[in-house]
Amino acid sequence: MKRLVQRMIRKLGFQVHYMGRASRRGESVCPPSVPPYVENAEAGTVDFGEKLERERRGEAFEWPNIVALNRVIVSLLGDAKRIAELGSGTGCFAWEAASDPERAIACSELDAAAIQWAMEHRARPNITYLNRPLAADDGPFDAIVSVEVIEHVADFAGFLRTCASLAPRAVLTTPNRSRGPRFDTPGPPETKKHVREWTAGEFYWVLRAFWRDVKLYSQPNPYVPEIVPIRVTDSLSPLIADCREPLRP
Repeated sequence: MKRLVQRMIRKLGFQVHYMGRASRRGESVCPPSVPPYVENAEAGTVDFGEKLERERRGEAFEWPNIVALNRVIVSLLGDAKRIAELGSGTGCFAWEAASDPERAIACSELDAAAIQWAMEHRARPNITYLNRPLAADDGPFDAIVSVEVIEHVADFAGFLRTCASLAPRAVLTTPNRSRGPRFDTPGPPETKKHVREWTAGEFYWVLRAFWRDVKLYSQPNPYVPEIVPIRVTDSLSPLIADCREPLRP
């Protein structure tokens, strides 16, 4: 029975330590050492150079799975017309979303070279590219979109606070830390340009600190733009969160 209880507690993510004889006699006992939690350093904007290098090698400028993910986000937005994107990169989402001429998309990207490329190659009359952070005066917006950005940001709380302040709805994506054994570690992600990664449950509860209503989705096939709802225990990746009703401070 004791071993069964230990297994159940460990399965929930807790550690079990028992007092030895020395502790029961009142003697001091050093607790077992636990490695400190660490994260990768914020790497800044790095993707644009990699895209150009892939193109020079004759490979895809945009990864096919990222194109499919952006198309999923467009379909999820429904009738939202005034959309802001944080970390718009080379305009993959904006180009897809702006195919509806009734939409207006404001794109914020801090990599000047990436946004210049987007202005030259993915310009539409209803897309505004900005090489600066977005502010409330740029709106109002129906929805905020951010695709595979939050895992790169050290101050994720500040980032989410900004998202919640700019629109009544946010659609955010990030990799699922539980997508495979080699990724599911408490330490820094294997991908060095990711500061941290979350499981579905961790991501859900982080988002619930900023929005009252959070629904999680994912793509069963990362190359097919179709989504399914998921639970907080699921390992499908990427995580796609549809967040509504911001909690005001």
